[in-house]
Amino acid sequence: MDYYLLYMGIFLLVFGGVLLVFAVIHNNNMSEIEKRQRNLNQKLFEHLREINFNTTKTIHLNDYATFNKGVDSKKIISVDNENKKVALVDYEKQKMFIVNFQDILSYEIYENGSNSTIGGNVGGFFGGIFSAETNGMCKDLKLIIRLNSYENAQIVYNIISNTTFNMGLNKSTKQYMQGISSLQEVVSFLEVVKNENRTNINV
Repeated sequence: MDYYLLYMGIFLLVFGGVLLVFAVIHNNNMSEIEKRQRNLNQKLFEHLREINFNTTKTIHLNDYATFNKGVDSKKIISVDNENKKVALVDYEKQKMFIVNFQDILSYEIYENGSNSTIGGNVGGFFGGIFSAETNGMCKDLKLIIRLNSYENAQIVYNIISNTTFNMGLNKSTKQYMQGISSLQEVVSFLEVVKNENRTNINV
C-alpha cells in the first residue's frame, strides 16, 4: 500500500476542510459588516432628515465588504453644498459627524501602511495611488480625513482590510479598481473644499 498517497490524500482533505471553514467564517464576517453599514446608513439618513440637512451629493465608497452590493450598504459621505456642511461616518466606532466645510483640514490615503496621497500635495494627488500601476497586492487601503476638532481629530474610512486569509487583493482585480475609483471621487470633492477654504481665508 502506498502510504505516501494515503497521507497526501488525508492532508489535502483536512487542508481543504480548513480552507472551507475559514471561507465560511470570512463570508459571515463580510455579511455582518454589510448589515452593520446598512443599518448605520439608515440611521444617518434619518438624522439628516430630522436636522434639515439638504443633501446635494452622496458619495458611495466601494469598500472590500460591499463592492458588489447595493449602495444602501456602502460607506458614504453626504454633502450639503447649500449650507457648506458634510456628513461623515466612522463605521468602526459606529458614529456620525456633521462638520462644516471649513473644519476639514486635510486628508491622507494610506496603502499597505504607507502614505500614498496627502491632501494639498498636487504631485501626490495625480501620481502615486491613482496611477495606472496594477502590480502587487493591497492588504490595507484607507482614507483619513483630518478635522479641526479636539474631540474628533480624524475620521477613517477603511476601504480594503480583512481580506480572505488577510492575503490582500491583487491590484488588477475589479474590487481594487472600484475602491480606487470611489476614492478618486472623494479626493476630488475634498480638493474643492480645501481650495474653497483657502480662498475664504485669503479674502
